[in-house]
Amino acid sequence: MVAAGLTPLQVLRTSLVNGPKFFGLEEAYGQVAVGKVADLLILEDNPLEDIRNTRRITVVARGSKVYEPNRLQELLQSIRKN
Repeated sequence: MVAAGLTPLQVLRTSLVNGPKFFGLEEAYGQVAVGKVADLLILEDNPLEDIRNTRRITVVARGSKVYEPNRLQELLQSIRKN
């Protein structure tokens, strides 16, 4: 989307905010707030400076579970095998 002319901020808003609005899911998704689903990515660098930084994941927090890069790689490999 950046290659098509959107800024990194617009790209992130499109997926994180506008996506839930489009599907009528903004009650549960679209922001970090009490009572909402809050799966988080902790990134090494700022994606607003370079959208490719969204691939430089340090940690994923999904619900009460925290996944570090090594565990994420293991999960991806097990998916690819199936």
